[in-house]
Amino acid sequence: MIRPDGLSLVMIVLALFMTLCAALYRWTKESGPPSDRGGALPLWLFCLFASLAALAADWLTFIIFLELSTLSLFVVVRRRDEETALFFLLSQLTGASVLFVAAALASSSGLPPAMGPVPEKLFPLFVAGLGVKAALPGLHFWLPRTHAAAPTEASALLSGYAVKMAIYGLLRLAGGPSTPLVAIGVVMALYGVVQALMQHDGKRLLAYHTVSQLGFIVAALATGTTLGRTAALLHVVAHALFKGLLFLSAGSLEKLYGSRDLAELGRAGREAPLLFGLFLVGATAITGCPLTSGYMTKIVIKTSLSEYPPALWGLQLAGVGTTLSFCKFGYYGFFRPSGPDGGRSLSGKLERSSYLSMTLLALATVAFGATPFVRPLLPFPAERLLSAEALVGSLIPLAAGLLLFVGLRSSLRPGKGDVPDAEDLLVPAGRLASVPLLFMRALHTGRLRTYLALLVAALLSVFQVLMP
Repeated sequence: MIRPDGLSLVMIVLALFMTLCAALYRWTKESGPPSDRGGALPLWLFCLFASLAALAADWLTFIIFLELSTLSLFVVVRRRDEETALFFLLSQLTGASVLFVAAALASSSGLPPAMGPVPEKLFPLFVAGLGVKAALPGLHFWLPRTHAAAPTEASALLSGYAVKMAIYGLLRLAGGPSTPLVAIGVVMALYGVVQALMQHDGKRLLAYHTVSQLGFIVAALATGTTLGRTAALLHVVAHALFKGLLFLSAGSLEKLYGSRDLAELGRAGREAPLLFGLFLVGATAITGCPLTSGYMTKIVIKTSLSEYPPALWGLQLAGVGTTLSFCKFGYYGFFRPSGPDGGRSLSGKLERSSYLSMTLLALATVAFGATPFVRPLLPFPAERLLSAEALVGSLIPLAAGLLLFVGLRSSLRPGKGDVPDAEDLLVPAGRLASVPLLFMRALHTGRLRTYLALLVAALLSVFQVLMP
């Protein structure tokens, strides 16, 4: 039932640290709206169940503890928006249901399948179940809406760790190379940045970057190599740290200015310079700026994909979009010129616990990016990180993104309204699915003659099919 190893221990340490930072940040909510108040118990229950999921020796145990962790996050999201919390819970249970079916089909002799590779014919079913939780393309419909409504500490845990449990499942699942999964990862990376560039809500922008960065991870682990798995795990840790920091930064803007709409911000760089400095640590890391944790992990990812040139080009393009997107966030969120349209005035304050939480994440991000701390984990000599090839490969998307922002700044001005996405297809899809159900309902007239006629028609149809 329980099987600790190096991978599970990494996930447990990460869960403890991310929950500690989220709980520290949550202390500020005691002075906030009544709907935001409440103990940190659900956060620590999430940590407990997520840690037990990482220790699971079989898929059934993993799914059970994974859903208990989901239920804990549901409680936190419900404090802010009950309808969205229910939407989040139902979407996660949908993925869990697919996983339960897959685990049942993979079981043998009545025993649940061991946590690891599964029969090839069941691989797509496992990927579909985990894909809902990992926000694979088309299955990510729940992520932006949930982030937009969730309390800040819930967003930090959701993006920083909860979605990583699905990646952990994929790491256990992967037994060999999967070119389709590499392609899915690249599509995620590109689609995420395209959507992020069109957002005006800071948290929705970050939510789509979660989709994009998960694409880097999926592409690496899909290579099926030891190098790819190592690259995926390194980026899981790095992304958890800098994305948690970025979500707390966005939440802090809302706390200070009463909004996270980039169209209404722009003064924080002058009025909250420490917050901007902390944001900058996360922004440089996610863009892969040299000497940051994101730079290090993306070098390893790209090395693992050396046999997939189209994937490398796709990820480079995603890197350009990431730089462009965070130039937009930094400019409109912190440094838009003052004037009639210069953004909201400072109206709130951040407690020391908020700054402490973000500082811990910033220090961890910097430490993880420092070569001596990760040297034993690197699959190649650490000196390669500072090679001319590595530096040029990372500086090209950075320079391209900066130049594009200078030229397209006015075009990237935050607008109003949300850009259509997969979540907007749910209502039409539900209506379409209800058509056959309504037809079946119409057949239930309560008259025996109708049922006998339908039975005779069905028997005649079967007889016609079976006739040689």
